[in-house]
Amino acid sequence: MFTNDSDHLDQHFLIDQQVINDFIDFCNIKDTDTIIEVGPGNGIITERICQKAKKVTSIELDERLHVYLDSLELKYSNLDVIYQNVLNTYLPKCDKIITSLPYSIIEPFINKMIKCEFNELIMIMGETYIDDVMNKSNNKLALLTNAYFKAEKLREIDPSSFKPSPRTVSGIIKLIPKSLEETKDDFKLFIIRELFFYRDMKIKNALKESIIKYNNCTQKEAKELLNELIIEEELLENKFETISNSDTIKLINYIEKLERKFF
Repeated sequence: MFTNDSDHLDQHFLIDQQVINDFIDFCNIKDTDTIIEVGPGNGIITERICQKAKKVTSIELDERLHVYLDSLELKYSNLDVIYQNVLNTYLPKCDKIITSLPYSIIEPFINKMIKCEFNELIMIMGETYIDDVMNKSNNKLALLTNAYFKAEKLREIDPSSFKPSPRTVSGIIKLIPKSLEETKDDFKLFIIRELFFYRDMKIKNALKESIIKYNNCTQKEAKELLNELIIEEELLENKFETISNSDTIKLINYIEKLERKFF
């Protein structure tokens, strides 16, 4: 196992057998499931998945792990290992995505997940991210996650459960995709989801399109609603994907004011 130079890829291998058992139990793998595993590491969890699932595709960036994963490919005919960066890899439709990926790539990973087709994502991730999602924080990553997924925190994981130990407490979280219709009863999340969808538009245009879609109103009516909020032009001229967390919070405050006009 790589314990000295694995940190350059943010590798922390799970060694606590009870946590491994819990993780596998939370995944609730059926013999009909097609699974994509991201970051199989030394293959301890991979083998458990292969014993339960119909088909497993494991995606690993660190080619030094051939020594562990090649033997598993020979042992299990239902396993394919791909040595690529998951952020640059096409992910086909599957039942479940299971991962303990480097915490440093969580934002681009979630951005990728909103474009993939799957039923459940079960993930080991840093406690900060999980708490932000569960507490419905107004930072961009938590907003993105809650706009596109139903989230459930499953358990905490102490740093001593990994080798080498990460500097932060971790946890297991389950994300289930939700449709745009499922956000209709939460105006703020609906508009936020649409802002992510229209991320390449100027915010003023993205907000208008979002309001029209939510309220089935005209362009003129949507523009009038926005004008009543008196949002500074500098913010409206930016694209949502480029603004800071502080500007995001400011924009959320405007959206909450807009919500009060509807309810």
